[in-house]
Amino acid sequence: MFGLVTKAQLEQHHRELSAEIASCRRLQEEVAYEWAKWFNKFRSLYAMLLKRERSAEVNGVGTTPDLEAPSGTQPIRGNPTALELLRKRGRA
Repeated sequence: MFGLVTKAQLEQHHRELSAEIASCRRLQEEVAYEWAKWFNKFRSLYAMLLKRERSAEVNGVGTTPDLEAPSGTQPIRGNPTALELLRKRGRA
């Protein structure tokens, strides 16, 4: 099962594994950078929308009634709400 392994083979295997680990670390850093970049984009977008909403409230504009659901309406059949999905999973 186990054969004789020379020191040169072990060193070669060690170099290969070290290179693979370094490559994985670089990839992990790239992913972390991209994630942080996208997170900052969405965070600034959210801040901009929040600022716009507050300025609209101060100016008395309010939200548009077209986007809000009329009171007393039920969700469209076949499209369950998030609460219904959680109930089906047994979490709520």
